[in-house]
Amino acid sequence: MGKININDKILIENSRKQKRWSSRKLLKEFPSKSWSRSGLDSLLRRTDERGSGSADRAAGSGRPRSARTSANITKVEDLVCSQEGAPGTHKSPREIEQVTGIARSCVRRMMKQDLALKSYKRIVGQKMNADCRVKRLKRCQELLRRFHSERCVQKVWFTDEKHFQ
Repeated sequence: MGKININDKILIENSRKQKRWSSRKLLKEFPSKSWSRSGLDSLLRRTDERGSGSADRAAGSGRPRSARTSANITKVEDLVCSQEGAPGTHKSPREIEQVTGIARSCVRRMMKQDLALKSYKRIVGQKMNADCRVKRLKRCQELLRRFHSERCVQKVWFTDEKHFQ
């Protein structure tokens, strides 16, 4: 028993409209396809009821959205973005979850897919001042003095991606 793909559905729909073929005739004409008769019957019934374009799913036939509704998306949008004239009033996904009762994973999905936002956490980094640059330059020169030839220096490899100036 094979599943009927979208191309097969279009073929079946056109054969039904133009030639008025039944499920038995379709199975006889396409023996290489592994369609089931009951699957063909239900597809032909849908084609007859809805008319053209029945190969697509009916509107509203899937599982309804429970968390990512437009009302919840606007709530999340209001909370995730800082208010005008009041910087720093935005909330994290965890805080939004506590305020709204919407799951944190759904909040993140709304931020990423519906609002096209990226969440990140600021991290304190190293700040370079003039003293640090001088100290780094001296240490690099000392490292160069340790090696006796230029050939040995070519084998030195730094993995921390710091800028040695």
